[in-house]
Amino acid sequence: MNTFLLILLATVVLVAICFVAIGLQVFFCKKKKFPETEIGRNAEMRKRNIKCSKCEELERCALSGCKNGCNEV
Repeated sequence: MNTFLLILLATVVLVAICFVAIGLQVFFCKKKKFPETEIGRNAEMRKRNIKCSKCEELERCALSGCKNGCNEV
């Protein structure tokens, strides 16, 4: 039982140190920019020609000439 508690305590301390290190990195590294998560504004998604579903539906509606606000798909 004593070995189990020692391993558990070491694991909890190691995980706590990792969380503190990640928190410090996020707090002090202002140069890093969080990646854009919206598909329409993400540069990598645009490079791969991936669009949001709303934009694809509007394009499909414009090509088919539907008049009901894209209710006819």
